[in-house]
Amino acid sequence: MRKGYKVLLWLFAGGLFLILVIGFLSVGFIGMKSEAPMSMPMPAPEASAPPDNPFESVDRALEKMQFANAAFNVPAAMNLRDTASIQLLLSLVTPTEELKKMIEAEGLKEGVRIQVSNRMEARLSGSNFSITAVTPEVQAVSRNVTTEWKWDIKPVSEGKQYLHLTLSALINVDGASTPRAIRTFDKTIEVEVPWRQKTSLFIENNWQWLWAVILAPLAGWLWKRRKASSSNATPDNS
Repeated sequence: MRKGYKVLLWLFAGGLFLILVIGFLSVGFIGMKSEAPMSMPMPAPEASAPPDNPFESVDRALEKMQFANAAFNVPAAMNLRDTASIQLLLSLVTPTEELKKMIEAEGLKEGVRIQVSNRMEARLSGSNFSITAVTPEVQAVSRNVTTEWKWDIKPVSEGKQYLHLTLSALINVDGASTPRAIRTFDKTIEVEVPWRQKTSLFIENNWQWLWAVILAPLAGWLWKRRKASSSNATPDNS
């Protein structure tokens, strides 16, 4: 009986010791886990920015453009040696009909409504015309003051000849001033040559040929005839 009591006592003491050991180990493991640094969640990858739209700056500039009135003149007909003036007026406030009345140069007058920027370029071209720009082709456009362009033209050949008037807006694209064609006008001018001008031009353009073929032989014939006349007019002294 006493021996069995000792066995129970030893079993009870061993179980209690085992429980204490397990409890101690558990407390230490929990403490170590609490002291361990918390792992930070990985940041989500940032979404890549969409590529820049190369047309966006152009579209923004075009959206800011305003409408204006323009009027210009074109002569219906010219003589080959004549010089005419082409005048273009542009205004944001003056009506088209008023601009037509303000044009001093002769010819048919036409009005149009177009979009403009604060810097505009006007170019006049024609392969069969000599064209001189009287005013700068690129000009700043005012809201209240009329902007004027002017050219002197002279035809270089007869017949139906063509003029091209191009209006372009200068817009800012990626920091650079870039022209954007707004409107092009194609006009026909009938270049006439009166018969007196034709005769004069023919002589001017062919004087060397005329001298060699007609005038030189004619001059030689006249000289021989004059010499012969002089010989016949000499008195006979015998």
